[in-house]
Amino acid sequence: MKHLHTLLAVLVIGLFLYQSFLVLSSNRRAPRMVKVSTHILYTLIILSGAWMLMQLISVNAPVQWVFAKIILLIAAISASVKAFNPNANQTQSRVGIAVAGVAYLGIVILAYAKPANFF
Repeated sequence: MKHLHTLLAVLVIGLFLYQSFLVLSSNRRAPRMVKVSTHILYTLIILSGAWMLMQLISVNAPVQWVFAKIILLIAAISASVKAFNPNANQTQSRVGIAVAGVAYLGIVILAYAKPANFF
């Protein structure tokens, strides 16, 4: 399950970078299929993450860093929604992309560091 979750995370970040490139370079929006696949990937990454969280909790592993990742994922999704909204102006799109990018970077750092005493 860990490998599937990692693959899904790479795909989500890749689609985020692709959509960001479209918005920043030519002010175009992603095709409908990219938007649909992003929703599917978000759903799958949340489900696989929940499955792994249940396994970690069952063996009493420290999972404080997981809650920080969940908060950052919510921030990344909400910033992406604003950034890729067709009615958003250029400034809103840039700020949304920056916030989502920082949130994704934080998620990746937490995934590799897994600090035991985060809170």
